[in-house]
Amino acid sequence: MKKLFFLISAALLSFNMFAGEQGDDNGFEIKLFAGFSSDKYGTLQSTDDQHGNKVKYDAPEQPGLHKTPELGFTLANRWYLANPGKFGIGIHARWLDFAYAHKDWNTDEYKKGVYGVVEEKDYIKIGVGGPGVIGTFYINDKMAIDAYYNIVPTMVNAITNYTYSSDYLTHMGSDFVENEWHNRIYYKFSHYFGAAFRYKKFQAGLEYNITKPDYLIWEKDDYNSSMIAKYNMNNLRLFLGFKF
Repeated sequence: MKKLFFLISAALLSFNMFAGEQGDDNGFEIKLFAGFSSDKYGTLQSTDDQHGNKVKYDAPEQPGLHKTPELGFTLANRWYLANPGKFGIGIHARWLDFAYAHKDWNTDEYKKGVYGVVEEKDYIKIGVGGPGVIGTFYINDKMAIDAYYNIVPTMVNAITNYTYSSDYLTHMGSDFVENEWHNRIYYKFSHYFGAAFRYKKFQAGLEYNITKPDYLIWEKDDYNSSMIAKYNMNNLRLFLGFKF
């Protein structure tokens, strides 16, 4: 994956020397998006320990699940290398991709005073400096259709908060407090496959985001064992934006 990222980056950097002289469709763009995913979003997909033992996991049942779309924005640039006839091909650089999503479980049951636990998760996903390619078909002077791909280094901050009911605390004893939270940071490359319709400066489209970040787990035992946990954060995004 790292080799692919650096190969694309090097190729696009070398092409960029000529990009400013090609065509008049170069520019900066901003997109606002809403990402929609299955219930598997944020769940553990597999683990791989230092001995090469890989275990895959099915998505667990999630009773009482409530979730929001993944909301955020993207900042990017494009430089065209060639615009032969009605077609254009160029560099697509995704400078920043920011997203936020929320999930919680059993909220309704907890509010009714039923024995249980409320688990809430906030996901902050940040991608920076992703190279890519773009192809454009020009319908006429005002309208065009874009298709693009980016590979982006991505960090995910997953914040989990647990709220325990009074019945739960009574059952578990004095070692438990009413609220506790955990913070984990995952890293990986994200892949973006997108298409957009443009009318003058306005654009609308969709993209599929493949993000399966890793989290390194260290076990403090006699062998200092380690394990890589992989999570599923894929989603389909709908976006509106402008290209200047």
